[in-house]
Amino acid sequence: MPETITITKFYSNREIAEILGCTPEYIRKLKSTKSEELREFWRNDAGDGETAWSEDGLNKLASMMSTPQAKEFCAGKLARRTQEAIAVDRSELYQNENEVSTRTGHEVSSYEIKSPTSEGGRYAGLPTKIGGAIAAQMVSGGAINEIDNAVVEGLLKAMSMGDINVADLLK
Repeated sequence: MPETITITKFYSNREIAEILGCTPEYIRKLKSTKSEELREFWRNDAGDGETAWSEDGLNKLASMMSTPQAKEFCAGKLARRTQEAIAVDRSELYQNENEVSTRTGHEVSSYEIKSPTSEGGRYAGLPTKIGGAIAAQMVSGGAINEIDNAVVEGLLKAMSMGDINVADLLK
């Protein structure tokens, strides 16, 4: 199984302000007034004096704000997490038996999802049944004779032989 490497993304005050629709000064104000709640979500060890916020910090700040962008970000966060979980679940369908799940940490039991149109599937005989029903309607409605006439007339026209009575030949 391929190894997954995750690189942590950090955000500056300016980047978070742009994402959440506020000013960098407001981010700094929240950092100082809500220091107990936000302490674990940022660091300042780059030596440049710039605060680096983690992804969880961005999420926490978004939940504390009421700007339209922050509300939209929070709503989109649920959709993103749902899509990520679906992607992981789909990838686990193709894992080997007894491998460990990347999402849950539990052993995975692999199974195959059969196509409903494959042999033994729910709709396996459907194309044949529909084709038979269409053919029966065509035969009972005289469509086969009309198709035969059109084919023969087309051939005769292509060969410049239009003086043969096609209807009498096909009886």
